[in-house]
Amino acid sequence: MARIFPAAPDPGAQVTVCATCHAAGTGCILDVRVNRIRNRNTNFRLNQDRLVDCAFRSYVPGCDGDPDPTRPFAAYRAQAIANLHAAGAINFPAQGTDPGYGFNSINAQALGKVQGDVYEILEAAALWNAAADWNTFMDSGTWPAGPFAQPVGAVPTPLRRVAIVKLPRNYDSTRLLTPASRAAYKAFQQSLERQGMVLRLSSPDIVGVRIPEPMPSSYDRFLQRLPDLSMASYRQLQGAHQAIEGTLDGRNFLFAIAVKTSTRSDRLYQPLFEANVLKFIIGFVLRGSSLRFHVHMEDFEGADVEGAYRAASLPSLLLGGTPQKAVDKLYQAITPRATAQEILDEMPLFPL
Repeated sequence: MARIFPAAPDPGAQVTVCATCHAAGTGCILDVRVNRIRNRNTNFRLNQDRLVDCAFRSYVPGCDGDPDPTRPFAAYRAQAIANLHAAGAINFPAQGTDPGYGFNSINAQALGKVQGDVYEILEAAALWNAAADWNTFMDSGTWPAGPFAQPVGAVPTPLRRVAIVKLPRNYDSTRLLTPASRAAYKAFQQSLERQGMVLRLSSPDIVGVRIPEPMPSSYDRFLQRLPDLSMASYRQLQGAHQAIEGTLDGRNFLFAIAVKTSTRSDRLYQPLFEANVLKFIIGFVLRGSSLRFHVHMEDFEGADVEGAYRAASLPSLLLGGTPQKAVDKLYQAITPRATAQEILDEMPLFPL
């Protein structure tokens, strides 16, 4: 696969690598111009796992091995997209008088989705590694060498190990719950449904959970850093939620993160709704922890983001006393390294 480094690569080598990769059927681009997807005019599909593997096979952005770990998310995404366009130009050039035949005809919406997905993947990977360092400290009392600093006030104890887990889009979050907790949630839903109503547990992009004690073996993976974003690491990151299904109750949930590159003003209220529902179900239905909800955005332009997220949490108003925000923290996530450190620094603030 082609790699775009800060210094321009040898074009001949790049052509050879991209052509070989495509010929082996492992490329980042799938041609569907002949066998089209039904009811869609898509010419090409993008293999996101291959795209990430191509750009970040030797390191996790912002972490150990990164030649410049202070770079912003935008720079890493630009590297991956440049690789994609290079492979497309080499393997799918325009032919004759039909410029739409070549890879330049890739749907802009598809590229935009990939940009957003890669942003989320890079953040989740950096957070995984930050949590692994936290867990090493919890077990050993020694903060490991690396790009992240030990949070102020951190006290080592295996009882406070965490897992930071990326969840798939439209995932049924109740699958993470123990049978008893899932039954409590089901009873709640059943009572609403019999009266013609629902209040579904939503699926945030990323969740932080307290690892159960004694620790099930399925959580061993969260004690080690991801060395890179090669295909194997990518699949481990994307599939980790399946390994811990059926192990959590309300007390295990610490925080949830909605990750967005940017948002239109009419979409600002989706995270607010999600925050209120999560906090109600975790805190009231599952008798769980006081969940913190974060929104991480790369770009605040085009909408009154900070104004919208001043909204109070409805569950906190029901409890009385001091009200809290629905979105506990709005953070402009510019670089993977700083974003991971931001979450690390909050770890000692959870009292339970």
